[in-house]
Amino acid sequence: MTRRDVLALMGAAGVAAREAPGQSESPTPPTTTPQRVTPQVAAEHAKAVRPLVCVYSGCLAKIPYQELSGIVRDMGYDGTDLTVMKGGHVDPSRYMVDLDRAFQTFQDAGLDLPMVTTDFTSASQPYAYAILYVSGQLGARLLRLGTWPAPMAAPDPTGQLTSIRAAMMRNDLAQLSVTGRQCRITPLLANHAGSYPGRSIPEAESMLNGIDRAGFGYCFDPVQAVMEARSNDGWEQALQAALPRLGAVAVSDVAFLGKDTVDKGTADKDTAKFRPCAMGEGVIDWKKFFAALATARFHGPLSMHMDYAAPNEVNAMTKDLAFTRARIEEAWPI
Repeated sequence: MTRRDVLALMGAAGVAAREAPGQSESPTPPTTTPQRVTPQVAAEHAKAVRPLVCVYSGCLAKIPYQELSGIVRDMGYDGTDLTVMKGGHVDPSRYMVDLDRAFQTFQDAGLDLPMVTTDFTSASQPYAYAILYVSGQLGARLLRLGTWPAPMAAPDPTGQLTSIRAAMMRNDLAQLSVTGRQCRITPLLANHAGSYPGRSIPEAESMLNGIDRAGFGYCFDPVQAVMEARSNDGWEQALQAALPRLGAVAVSDVAFLGKDTVDKGTADKDTAKFRPCAMGEGVIDWKKFFAALATARFHGPLSMHMDYAAPNEVNAMTKDLAFTRARIEEAWPI
């Protein structure tokens, strides 16, 4: 979706609203300047009971960050989960120019920027330390890491190669935790079906043994947990395992495609297929999911993704946001 598409759709919606029959013309309200979300303001927001609802900026990848803040604010989000990666809104190699400007653009628009999403899997990768440090200094509290490749497919009868790879992963995670503490930002491992580590929260937790929970967390994705478990309620056990380290939640929905899905709630591991869908149209029980978060007193950011195709993407994202806010209000009544 391009900036022109977004502005045209939002403009059309505004015209339709103004021309609705039975409504009188009202004067345009005075423009107010939103309060800038400084790191101090963001720290106060982080104490709120309800989680911040942020848009994953990758959903609007074609719109430059300089123009994105007003669109995100007008759509009704609380903040942004900023992509800092090759092909994202900020290229890591241009962090000295673009990272501070991107933060300032969103914060000046009154939007929180509590987390950034990267493709880093090691603190020794180019620009990794710089991105962690500068993001932390600018007010981000969390940094979502990239996805590790799937486990080795080649036979390993002795288990030696698997053990070596696991040791390397543990070393990377431990070093990221140390770097995050130095930079005052918490690295987050995102669970992802098939990845290693990340396909299983208990498996990842075994690699994090001895690493302070305050120094390393999870960005939990219920869709990926469902896909890994091949079960409608596969997110439940995974979420309970993630809660002690839970820093953020990725929000989207998924439908199962398969004859056994509706009746049994499960699908064969070899034949199960998945289709991204609008919020509330998939297999996840969102009322139960958000109730579990509220019971655990989770108040970190929600990063809303849109992974499905829609004829009117702005309307679709707006409906997904409205659905999510309704479930939040049910789970965290005021």
